[in-house]
Amino acid sequence: MAKLKEIEGFADNVAETKRLADNLAENFAKMKMSINQTINDSFTEIANQIDTLRKNMEKMESVKTDAPKVDSPAPVVTPEPVPAPEVTPTPETTPDSIPAPEPAPEPIPEPTSEPTPEPAPAVEAAPAEGSDQMDFLLQQKDRFKAQLTDLRFDYMRGYIPEDEYKTKESELDTQLEDIDKQITALK
Repeated sequence: MAKLKEIEGFADNVAETKRLADNLAENFAKMKMSINQTINDSFTEIANQIDTLRKNMEKMESVKTDAPKVDSPAPVVTPEPVPAPEVTPTPETTPDSIPAPEPAPEPIPEPTSEPTPEPAPAVEAAPAEGSDQMDFLLQQKDRFKAQLTDLRFDYMRGYIPEDEYKTKESELDTQLEDIDKQITALK
């Protein structure tokens, strides 16, 4: 009789364990469906955000190409060098009395890499006065920042390869650092 009660208790434990296992399996299935639904919703939301971002970038690009530039700084005009007046030596002049010709202005080095969508010289001649020079440097800084932003958008849209992006980004970062140093020196 004791054995029978023991077997009966064991059977009850098996039935209870089976019921708990069924509940666990059901909860696990619900949890799995919930996780999958959350993941799918997240992917859908991310895809929608990417689509919205692309549309916004296309709108910005169309505005950039369609609209005239209003806030862009005026282009810096470098005056052409004035040729030195010709000196015609007379027979009485000696080589020591001939004035030395003025040195030619230094040529602006051409960039070695491919031009960016809006190329700008790496270093331009700055005005001599302090506040004018500061304004000039701040304009240069803004222009380099805009070029860096354009470069990043072009890279994100896949218009330029990664190695070219990294090279141009490094060049623009270096130019921004140089401008920052010049601005700090003027303060």
